[in-house]
Amino acid sequence: MTKFDANILSVLRRDCRFDKQIAKTLEVKERTTALVRVRNPIHLMALERRFHVVGEYPFIRSLKIECGLEEAITLGRMAEVEYVSNESRVACLFAEQSGESADILRDEKDVLSFSCNDRLTGKGTTLCVMDTGVAPHSDLSLPRERIVHFVDMIDGETTPYDDNGHGTFVSGIAVGNGILSGQKICGVAKDANIVGLKVIGKDGESGTFKILDGMQWLFDNFRQYGINVVCMSFGADPLEYADPLKIGAEMLSKSGLIVVAASGNSGENNLKSPAISPEIISVGAVTDENRVADFTSRGKYNGVYRPDVYASGVNVKGIRNGGAYSTMTGTSASAPYVAGACCLLCEKYKNLTPAKAKAIIIASSKRIDGNLVFRL
Repeated sequence: MTKFDANILSVLRRDCRFDKQIAKTLEVKERTTALVRVRNPIHLMALERRFHVVGEYPFIRSLKIECGLEEAITLGRMAEVEYVSNESRVACLFAEQSGESADILRDEKDVLSFSCNDRLTGKGTTLCVMDTGVAPHSDLSLPRERIVHFVDMIDGETTPYDDNGHGTFVSGIAVGNGILSGQKICGVAKDANIVGLKVIGKDGESGTFKILDGMQWLFDNFRQYGINVVCMSFGADPLEYADPLKIGAEMLSKSGLIVVAASGNSGENNLKSPAISPEIISVGAVTDENRVADFTSRGKYNGVYRPDVYASGVNVKGIRNGGAYSTMTGTSASAPYVAGACCLLCEKYKNLTPAKAKAIIIASSKRIDGNLVFRL
């Protein structure tokens, strides 16, 4: 590394508008890809003319820019730029998953007590599952196909599939109808439709940019497909400032979507993004005895305690690729339970706002040992 390069890196490390990981990356690589957020949308065009733009996220005033050292320092000195961040690792939030286990099937009336009381099934509502995809399954596709649209940000496929299984499991908790099990296991909103948005790869991992690709698509298209609720059972370590996943989730919420996110599986004081946002519904995991699961990410972010509520997340039964069932432990299983309940609320209240949905979920939860536990 030249002395000139070292001087630039020292400037980047000191610049409070730069994610320090960018400086670390440029120590070993000539170029990197950064997310650049501008102060005003009109500044996007100015950056597009000057830099190598490889992705656009106008919904959060950001561009994906390929840059080297000199370009990075230029970005850091531009008054138009609010923050420059590195791509973070994003992962599915399941603690463990196992094969078929018929001994913990739940009775439908236990899972759907709230919806049975109000005779709600999620009919006329649509849930978007941002995950590893969603595969056709008897509980999702019979007697009618409820996977009404599929978007693949990983490989560009148009036919629904799930090469990991996580997204299909999440979908089943939220909206599975229990046909294959003879109604012994059933999701929360069994008549709701699904839009599968694949943003996570076969290995259960992804990056910030793929998630933002999905969020941008959702922002642009959720009204066209009648999407009411989006479930995000994934997370990343939050950035200290201008966290892009947090900002993206908040923009979706402000646009009218009810956003439900898993808090993470990293224990106390290790919250994941986007669940750090106070503007969405963050969900942790409890056992069947209503004890907070040790793995659940929880704690304060900017002085506000998260998650908002807890839901069942240990040895939860759900659907599996190939037409069978499996069990999962993790906040990935807790978030779709609440997302399904939000579909029921959207059926009951046609003009439900995200803020009102969150208030109802919190008000409907029971305080147990100081924690709000949501059960239907």
